[in-house]
Amino acid sequence: MQEVVVLGSGVAGLTAALSAAENGASVQVIEQADALGGTTAISGGVAWMPNNHLMDEHGLDDSNDQALRYLREVVGGEGDFQLLEIFVKEAREAALWIEELTPLQWEALPYPDYFPERDGGQLGYRSLEPLGWPVPEDIARQIRAAPNRAQEQGVLTMGRALIAGLLSAAIQRGVRFETGRRVTSLKELSDFSAVVLAMGGFERDSDLCSEYFGQVVPGPTGIPGLQGDGLTIAREVGADMGNMSEAWWCPSTARPGELIEGQQMFRLLLHERARPGCLMVDGRGERFMNESLNYNDAGRTLLGLPRLRPDGTVAWLIFDSEHRARYHFGTLRIDEPDPDWLVSSTSLEELEIQLDISPGQLTSTVEEFNVFAFQGVDERFHRGQSAYDRFIGDPTSSHPSLGKVCTGPFYAMPVIPGCLGTKGGPSTDQDGRVLSKGAPVPNLYAVGNAAANPLGNAYPGAGGTIGPHIVFSRRAGRSAARSGC
Repeated sequence: MQEVVVLGSGVAGLTAALSAAENGASVQVIEQADALGGTTAISGGVAWMPNNHLMDEHGLDDSNDQALRYLREVVGGEGDFQLLEIFVKEAREAALWIEELTPLQWEALPYPDYFPERDGGQLGYRSLEPLGWPVPEDIARQIRAAPNRAQEQGVLTMGRALIAGLLSAAIQRGVRFETGRRVTSLKELSDFSAVVLAMGGFERDSDLCSEYFGQVVPGPTGIPGLQGDGLTIAREVGADMGNMSEAWWCPSTARPGELIEGQQMFRLLLHERARPGCLMVDGRGERFMNESLNYNDAGRTLLGLPRLRPDGTVAWLIFDSEHRARYHFGTLRIDEPDPDWLVSSTSLEELEIQLDISPGQLTSTVEEFNVFAFQGVDERFHRGQSAYDRFIGDPTSSHPSLGKVCTGPFYAMPVIPGCLGTKGGPSTDQDGRVLSKGAPVPNLYAVGNAAANPLGNAYPGAGGTIGPHIVFSRRAGRSAARSGC
C-alpha cells in the first residue's frame, strides 16, 4: 500500500489527503499548528468553479469555452494556460466530487466575476459556498476557530464548514492526523511513498517577502506560521520556481489588540470601501483608484504607495457620521463607541491636520467626490460602472456605490497593503508533481499556496483561490496514491 504524507491541513491538504485515501493509499496529514484547517478555516470557504452543476437552475448558461475565454482576458504574468484548461475542464466534476464524498452541499452565489464585462465573464453563480451543516462535536473541536467571529453552535458555516466536510470524509477513509509538528525538510520524514506539500505560502516570512516582493507585506490576513516551509523543502530538491512575485493581494486594516495566536490580526477591506458615502485617499489627500476595485488589484495598487505610519498604513478610508451610523466595519459595530485608533474630527480641515495633509487638499477631494456622487457618475475612476462594483456596494441605497460625504464628524480608517496568501512556489505538472529542470521530482507534490499558481497575476472571481486548489489537489492526491504503481 502506498504511504502518502500530506504536510498541511487547509483545503488543499485535506483535498489531497481525501483523494489519496479514495485511491487506496495509507495517508497521514501533518499540521504544524495545534488545530486543523489553516487559513481556509478563517476564510469564507468559497470556491470559484466555472460551468458548475448549479448554474442552470439560476438561468445562467456557462461553458468551458466561455470560462477559458474569460481567463484569457484576465490572466497575465506567469499564467499557465495548459493547467488552466485542465482546471476549467474538471471544475464541475470536482465540485460534484466534494458533494459525493463529503457531507457538504454547495450553494451557488449571485456574486459576479471580478471582471464581468470582459469576454466570457459572468454576472453570478460561478462561485460556490458550502452550506452550513451540523458537524459532530469531535470533528468541530479539531478545527481552527475564526478569531472574534461568533462561534457556530453545532452548525458550521463558511471555511470551517468546508474544512469539516473534508476532514469528516478523510477520517472516515482512515486518514491519520498529527498536529503541532513543523516539518522543514524531507529528511525529517520516513517510511513514505510520496509527500504532498500543502503548508501554504510565505507571507509571514519577512526575508522571503523582501526577496521576492521587494518589501515586507504589512497586512497578511492569513494565519501565523506561513513562513515558506514548502518553499524550503522545494529548494532542497532543486525545484523549478514560478510566479514568485505574486500574491492574492488585498487592502486590509488592523484593530489594535485583535490578535491571532499572539500576532496582530489583519482583516480584508471589501464591502467597507465599496459602499456609498466613503472614499479612499493617499497621504496627499487625493483619490488614486476606484475604491470598489476587486481586492487583488486594489491591494497591488496599495503596495506602490509610500508608508504613512510604522504600522504599514499607506492610505485612509474617509467617511462621515451618517456612514458611520449606517455600516459596520469588520468587528467595529455601529453601536460601539468610536475607538481611539479610528481618526476623527469635527471638520475636514481638522482631519487634514491630523492626517498631515496639505491644507485644503482633502476638502477639495471630498468636494469633487460629492459632485460625482450627486451626478451618480464617477468621472475620475468610474466607480460603480461595473456590475461587480454595484454588487459589493449597498443595493438598498439609491446608488449602490456612490454617496456624499458631508456630515461631521468625519473619520479616517487606516488602509494597509495586505494579502490573503502568496501565489509562488515550485512549478508543478498537471498532477501536482514538483518539477526540477522540467522533469518531475520522484514522489514529491505541491498544491495550494505551496505551489506556483497557474492564474499568474489574476484573481478571476470570489473563491479564485479555493476553486483551483480543489481541482489540482484532487489530481495530486490521486497521482500520489499511484506513484509507486
